[in-house]
Amino acid sequence: MDEKWIHNGITEDAIEWAKKFGEELAHSVDRGPKALTTSQLRKFFGELRRIDTDLNRKIGDLPMLQPMLAYAVGRDKNERGENKTKIKIFELEISKGLRAIRSDKEYQKADFKNFVKLFEAIVAYHKYYGGK
Repeated sequence: MDEKWIHNGITEDAIEWAKKFGEELAHSVDRGPKALTTSQLRKFFGELRRIDTDLNRKIGDLPMLQPMLAYAVGRDKNERGENKTKIKIFELEISKGLRAIRSDKEYQKADFKNFVKLFEAIVAYHKYYGGK
């Protein structure tokens, strides 16, 4: 995820990246992590939507998204300590986007809106490529 998409808006490059990333998350790898589930995506997406519904009052909840991702990664481990799904890959990329949201009030809301749009594209392509 490129921070310029968060700062400057969604471009064709951003959509192409979301398409590839959504596809990657939707497919399992032989002897590797399984596909990210729609449920895993929806939990995070639901929290984004909750904040977005009343952004003026809930913008302060943004920092809690990072621990939410960490919790999801921790919950997904098997008995050997490996992630069962591609949640770690998801967390690494989404964290880049979260860090790109500037704390300066002048830019924060617009950055958040761009982040949500990009996340919507990931969810759409995940479903398109067979995400379950």
